[in-house]
Amino acid sequence: MKITIWSDFVCPFCFIGQAHLDKALETFEHKDEVDIEYKSYLLMPDMEYQPGVSYYEFFANKFGTPVEKAKEQLKQQADTAKGSGVVMNHDIAKPANTFDGHRVFQYAEEQGKGTEFFKRFYAAHFTEGEIISDTDSIVRMSEEVGLDGGAVRDIVENGKNTDKVEQDIAQAQKLGVQGVPFFLVNDKYSISGAQPVELFQQALNQIWEEEQEA
Repeated sequence: MKITIWSDFVCPFCFIGQAHLDKALETFEHKDEVDIEYKSYLLMPDMEYQPGVSYYEFFANKFGTPVEKAKEQLKQQADTAKGSGVVMNHDIAKPANTFDGHRVFQYAEEQGKGTEFFKRFYAAHFTEGEIISDTDSIVRMSEEVGLDGGAVRDIVENGKNTDKVEQDIAQAQKLGVQGVPFFLVNDKYSISGAQPVELFQQALNQIWEEEQEA
């Protein structure tokens, strides 16, 4: 079984969705036969890191809501995430552009470390307050998942793998993807959003049975 996931590192529901999928796979009888492949998606391609601008201020500006209201909404989001085993520290999270990270992700995917890379960058952004657009930070975190730091720096500084990121996005558009996370199982069954663990469990079992019958 192949599960393809379109996602962005700064997508809170992608972080939660990955956690839900992981939990569903724990009880899936055929989990050893599941191959997960991530794909790049840019939620905010024009985003730039702004020193001194808090996540609450960014959120308030993006959605046209007062900062206090933004804090309430993000607290609810963090509480939901906590229930899924995901830690979100909006007090220290730093909105940043993800394009360079996605260029390096393409290299990570080639090295068989795509899922590890995504999980590392989810946590870096939401939990640890890393600036995930910073070149030195990208290199350091890439090395933490076993990638060659020199190769990573070369990718970032020379804009390599841009075409591969764009191909992933074009594929998503062709499929009619309106938002992420978007899960595609065996290239024909789609699941959109951070669905509950139970839904993932049900879908995995149902798809497996249908594929075996086919």
